[in-house]
Amino acid sequence: AEFAVKNLKAKKISIISMDNDFGRAISAGFAERVEKLGSAILTKQMYKFPGEKDFRPFLTRIKEGNPELIFAAGYYNEAASIVRQAKELGITAQILGEEGFDSPKFLEIAGSAAEGVIIATNLDRDDPRPVVQNFLTNYRKAYNEDADMVGASSYDAFMILVNAIAKVGTDAKAIQKALLETKDYNGLTGKISRFVQGEVVKPVQIQVVKGGKFRRLAVIDNLEVITPPLKK
Repeated sequence: AEFAVKNLKAKKISIISMDNDFGRAISAGFAERVEKLGSAILTKQMYKFPGEKDFRPFLTRIKEGNPELIFAAGYYNEAASIVRQAKELGITAQILGEEGFDSPKFLEIAGSAAEGVIIATNLDRDDPRPVVQNFLTNYRKAYNEDADMVGASSYDAFMILVNAIAKVGTDAKAIQKALLETKDYNGLTGKISRFVQGEVVKPVQIQVVKGGKFRRLAVIDNLEVITPPLKK
């Protein structure tokens, strides 16, 4: 939302999201932030998940409103169908996705329709740090495909756990305390500043599909944006 309004200058935005816990939460949070920043949500539509394959009715309604940007929430199968069908309908609005798009499968299924799609995720393929570039190289060697945010997040989670055990041993409560006290960890997915009620505080990576691959577009590190809200 921050990038959509402040960087892309989108004033009129439509939302299409899968109807599950993740989709409802992320679309609600996105809409709230967009409106707080002064832009308008024209339409918000939820599609059946799993099972929806025909997004044309949703996209036709979106096209009628002529938004400058479409925020789409879904996993790679749905995401690929949305961008392909949007292109078929002649929709030219910028499509902004989330980490569910972050998969080589999305690029494969969407094909040329993926070009120019922007996503908010947590893996920056163009981060020059050795921890990132070595991971990307080794992942491709091991699995014969490019890494995604799931692999990167899993690596960070495992290494943070390893570090905690190395510090405090194998007592469960001590490990939990050490995990929650993690500060300024130089992670694969960025500098993990700290945890707030178990939720991580770290930069959001903005990637764009360019030449059929995810490439760095921007990094969001505004603490107001990347710090999870306190749970009541």
